[in-house]
Amino acid sequence: MFKRLFFLGILAGLLSGLACIIYAKVYYEALLADFSSIANPVSMLSACLFGCVLASVGYWLLHKWLKRKTDVVFNLLITVLSFVSILGPLAATLPLDMETDPSYFLGFAVPMHFFPALIWLALKPIFIPSSH
Repeated sequence: MFKRLFFLGILAGLLSGLACIIYAKVYYEALLADFSSIANPVSMLSACLFGCVLASVGYWLLHKWLKRKTDVVFNLLITVLSFVSILGPLAATLPLDMETDPSYFLGFAVPMHFFPALIWLALKPIFIPSSH
């Protein structure tokens, strides 16, 4: 099971990283808001990979301890942690010399914090059947 979960974490991380990169490009095209000096493609991909692999390890640990209640507890945890993660962009202080209006930063950064959880949860049934 750990190998499947690890592969799930890697795949979900890559796909959510790609989603973040595409979202950043679309956001830039729509608003001409360039935050590449703060969040570049490498940092987006790295953060998504780390988050999704960590989610897989967390799921594996929860499954060892909880068995049948794993999905309920994990889904609640990943949802809460995704919401908690947006505190980072909310607390960010951007450089005053940026050409882009700093008020656009939240619309840029906050949605990306949900991509890893959404993609991990969407792919999970393919790799691990429900533990009801």
